[in-house]
Amino acid sequence: MLRELPDLREDAAALAAALARARYRRAAGLDPDRSLREILREHKLAAGSDGVQQAAEALQRARDEKPARPGRIARLGSLRDFLVRARALEIEPGAAQELFDLPRRPLVRPPGDAGLHGAIPPVRVFRDLPVERSREKRADLEAALSAALQPADPVRSAAFEAAQKAQSESALVLPPDTSDWAARALDGTDAVANDLGRWLLQRHAGVKPGTAGRHDVLHLVHAPRCASAFPAGEMERTVRRWVEMLRLDLSGVKLDAGDRPLKWPGAHAEALDPPYEAGLTFLPAEGPRALEALLGALGAALLRLWPPEGAPPEDLWLGDPVVRSACSALLEGLVRDRQWLRRCAKVELSRDDERAVGIAAAFDVRIAAARTLAAAQAHESGLGGRAAAAHRELYARATGAELPVGLALCDVDPWLGPLFDLQGRALAARARAWLRDAFDEDWWRNPRSVASLSALFGRGGRATGAELWAEMAAAPSVDPLLSELSESTR
Repeated sequence: MLRELPDLREDAAALAAALARARYRRAAGLDPDRSLREILREHKLAAGSDGVQQAAEALQRARDEKPARPGRIARLGSLRDFLVRARALEIEPGAAQELFDLPRRPLVRPPGDAGLHGAIPPVRVFRDLPVERSREKRADLEAALSAALQPADPVRSAAFEAAQKAQSESALVLPPDTSDWAARALDGTDAVANDLGRWLLQRHAGVKPGTAGRHDVLHLVHAPRCASAFPAGEMERTVRRWVEMLRLDLSGVKLDAGDRPLKWPGAHAEALDPPYEAGLTFLPAEGPRALEALLGALGAALLRLWPPEGAPPEDLWLGDPVVRSACSALLEGLVRDRQWLRRCAKVELSRDDERAVGIAAAFDVRIAAARTLAAAQAHESGLGGRAAAAHRELYARATGAELPVGLALCDVDPWLGPLFDLQGRALAARARAWLRDAFDEDWWRNPRSVASLSALFGRGGRATGAELWAEMAAAPSVDPLLSELSESTR
């Protein structure tokens, strides 16, 4: 257990708790109780440059130790990474707050609607656009969203530069294999995207090759033809059937399934009082995508609930983002399991519908790869025109659809979240294969598999992606994910 830097670690845990609460309230559509500036002001040690310096020096000492102590290195690494992010917020608190609040502000003016209802918040468009049946209305909504969000590009650039400055101060560098993972993911799924993906887009949205828009991809992913087989009111019951089958204890999950005008679509989980309570806010909706989101958020919640009482704060609040992504992706993948759908969701899909669900997962992977490469370009040239052009070109390759100019910089992440999402999905695919080998195809209903799941979730932020790959006798690779996607879209 880590025993150094007690004041810094305590303040970092308190800051992580405050930021988690702020994210949870935003996702749930609740009014903020404090601004980011107020939160940072209460945690000057964790948000300042001195804290980053202390953590970086301690991490270097740990790496130089003989023999090495992996637990100490992992915890100090996650602490350093969190403090670098906090430092970026402290460098540009105004930009961070503006971007945090942006989805709630009345900015979007749909054509023909502005005089009747006035501007609407982007979060309402995030909710409504993917499920709108009229292609013309979807296109109008997306154009209005693009026009509303593009003026914030200078603020995004300021936040991106703050992140780069914080990374530079701590000597934090991009992973050396960033482009390799993304390129392999795109190359390995090009054939299925160009064949099945474009055929499904044409069949579902009625678009000719080369004329699809981002909104068409969203509609295919969120509202496929089989969507009615997944009623909004059945989502919780489906998950409950599975949980009872596997005998999981979810008593610590605080579920918020009510609707509010500014509530975000999908599902989002945040630690509230780990390991005792995690908040999961969910907006029920029709379709397999909503069920997938609920399962993924449940995986994120379990990562915060299953560590033992008295676990170090890094295990409860921080950790390797690859592992966080893997815990979500592991459970999300159940939606692509035919037997799980039959037994838990009471759904029998045709093969074409199964392939539509599979191509949605392939698009997720390809979009994450495109965003990863766009972020690498932005780190090289800045978050500006070159990065925007690169992202639009990469998005077109990834989906066969056009990304509007005003949205080109919205998802370019200086922290490489899409790369960690891609790596987490690959780790989850390997974990599913390992569980099938150990407990057969129906591992998800075998109570004996809970011990193995506990070995993943029960360490919380202590585990690293590299360690989990090694425990499953494999080297980190995108190949398990590519194999799984090939099977689901065959």
